[in-house]
Amino acid sequence: MKFRYSFEVRAPIERVMCFHQDPMTLRRLTPPLPGMRWEQQETPRPGSRVRFSFGIGPVRIRWTARHVEVSPHGFVDEQEEGPFARWRHHHRFEAIGPASTRILDEIEADLPGPPLRRAVAWVIWMGLPLLFAYRAWKTRCMLEGGDRCVP
Repeated sequence: MKFRYSFEVRAPIERVMCFHQDPMTLRRLTPPLPGMRWEQQETPRPGSRVRFSFGIGPVRIRWTARHVEVSPHGFVDEQEEGPFARWRHHHRFEAIGPASTRILDEIEADLPGPPLRRAVAWVIWMGLPLLFAYRAWKTRCMLEGGDRCVP
């Protein structure tokens, strides 16, 4: 399965990359989910990890992603533990002018075999358009400034 989402932000590419190097950025760009717990957040560099879980009560979905590639124009993370059989997320930053950047997210994933895990992964996959629309809005708010962004 493949998913692709892109948007433009009025900020130079250097600022966009610096923004994404902050280990707290993922937390800031994630909508408030029920039972979300952040366990580990590291600056994107080869081998660094992000670990979180979400769920209700004792039912938790744990997710660990490892950064496998990092460059001045983006980074790639791969799921080590989580609901998918395979998950590879490529974050790309492209300058489209001296003060504008295109942010492109491309995800390749495979659903797992067990029926319950497969159902959970499918629900997450179907929610990606909404998740990335939220992230685009929040990124613009944080990088472009203004008072339209609620913390």
